[in-house]
Amino acid sequence: MATKGFWRRSALHSFLGATLMAILLFVLIATSMHYGIANLLGLTALAGSALACCKTLFSWCLVSPTMFMAIMPWIGLGIITAGLSLAVFTAARNLIISGRFLNTLRAAPAGGYHELEKLSGLYGIPIITFEDKRLNSAFTLGLVKPKVYISTGLIEKLSKGELEAVAVHELHHAEKRDPLKLFILSFIKDMFFVIPLGRYLADLFFIRKELAADERAASESGRPVDLARALIKMTGMDREIIPVGVSALGKATLVEKRIKELLEPGQGKRDKTPVGIIIGTAFVISMLAAVFTAPIYAAGRQMEKCNQTSCIGPKRTCPAHIDNCRKACEIMAKSKR
Repeated sequence: MATKGFWRRSALHSFLGATLMAILLFVLIATSMHYGIANLLGLTALAGSALACCKTLFSWCLVSPTMFMAIMPWIGLGIITAGLSLAVFTAARNLIISGRFLNTLRAAPAGGYHELEKLSGLYGIPIITFEDKRLNSAFTLGLVKPKVYISTGLIEKLSKGELEAVAVHELHHAEKRDPLKLFILSFIKDMFFVIPLGRYLADLFFIRKELAADERAASESGRPVDLARALIKMTGMDREIIPVGVSALGKATLVEKRIKELLEPGQGKRDKTPVGIIIGTAFVISMLAAVFTAPIYAAGRQMEKCNQTSCIGPKRTCPAHIDNCRKACEIMAKSKR
C-alpha cells in the first residue's frame, strides 16, 4: 500500500532537486568567473598578442596549454549563453502561445454547473467552463494565479463522479502552482541543456505531478475508479492537443501507469535515477568546473610555443615580451631573403 502523499512529496523532491542543481551551477560559474576573470582577461590578451606575432591561426600557439586555458572559458561562456538564449526564447514563446490560446476560448454561461461552482468555492480557485466540442479536455493555466478550465464537450461526456474527480485533479495542480513549477523547470532544462540530470528531473516532475494530482483526487472522493474511468473515456475521445498549461490527460504514454496506480496504489514501479544519468551529469559538471577555473591555475604562464617557422627564438620558445617576439620575427624574415 502506498504511503499517503507519496507522489506529492516525490514531485516536490524532483522540483527542488532540479532547482538546487541550477542554483549550485550558477554559484559554481559565478565563483569561478569571480576568481578567474582577471587571469582570463590577461590570458586572452596574451593569446591575442601571440596570434598577432605569429600572424596565423595554424600555429603552435594554438597547441599551447596557456592558449588552451585562455580559449576554454570563452567556449564555456558560449555554451551557457546559448542555453540562456534558448531558455528565454522558449519561455517567451510559451507565454505568447498561452495568451493567444486563452483569447480563443469562449466562456460558457454561468450558473449551469453547480458541482464545479461548489468545488471552486471550496478550494478558492476559479473553475472556468468554456464552450468547446473539439478540445474535450480540462487543464490548469496561469503562473501567478492559476485557474482551472474545463470544456463543455468534456462535461457532457463524463458522469458526475468522473467530472468531480477530473476537477479535483486540476484544482490540485492549481493549488500547488504546477504551471509555474513547469515553467521554471523548462527554463532550467533549456538553459542547462548539456546537463542530463536537469532534463531527467524535469521529465520526472511531469510524471510525478500527474500521479500526485491523481492521488489527491482519489483521496478526496474515496473512489479512484471515477478518475480511472474518466481517463479511459478521455483517451478514446476525439480531441485536440492543448498547446499550453497542465492538461488532465497529460501524455498518452503515461495514462496506463496512472490508471494502474489509481486501481493498485503502490504496486507500480518507483523511479530510480539511472546510473548513466548520474555519471553523465558528474562528468559534464566536472568539465564545466575545469573550463571555468582554468584561468585560476594559469596565472603567470607564458606562451610556450609560437609559429614553428617564423617566431621561434634561439631556445625554441617565444620571447616573453611581444615586442621582442615581433623583432625576432622581422629579423628571421629578413635573414630568409
